[in-house]
Amino acid sequence: MPTDTRRDAIMNAAMEILVERGYRDTTMLAVAKRAQASKETLYSWFGDKTGLFTAIIHRNAELVRASLEQSMESESPLDQGLTDFGVEFITMLLGDSAIAINRAAIAEVNKDPSLSRALSASGRDATLPILVAYLDRHAERGALRVDDTKIAARSFLGLLIADDQISRLLGRISAPDRGQAERTARMAVASFLKLYGAC
Repeated sequence: MPTDTRRDAIMNAAMEILVERGYRDTTMLAVAKRAQASKETLYSWFGDKTGLFTAIIHRNAELVRASLEQSMESESPLDQGLTDFGVEFITMLLGDSAIAINRAAIAEVNKDPSLSRALSASGRDATLPILVAYLDRHAERGALRVDDTKIAARSFLGLLIADDQISRLLGRISAPDRGQAERTARMAVASFLKLYGAC
């Protein structure tokens, strides 16, 4: 099995166990057994458990960024482009994997803040420029009335998520299915365009 595929298999196994057991009860031994790999391989490639999950955060961020960029590259109308982005963003941010990683980062923040730092750098901080660039393009075309697209982008992300991320972290709601994500995204887009739409 090629090295990249093997690394992905190990990271996938780690995420499965994280979702099932939580961060504290996810051990390198359990990951090695689930991935049918040696502990020596895990420690050689990732250093320790923090290194493993930091690598997972970076990998997931790259996958999400590529998906969001793809949704922004189409020449579809502004409302559809924002809806496509919104569905991807909601599905990613409120999915089981993202919630498990967020819980792990919060649980470890006082003991080891490296996970929370990686999550911050790879999460909204990395997502925001994609959305800002998209809004800039449409503002230049006259489709938006906006003085500061960064503020507008933050407003849109807030409309998409509201307090749902906190509710997911606390276990009060389940991950949205595709239909729920699309309905939420469409409502967020409608509100956003009332604030910033050119007409």
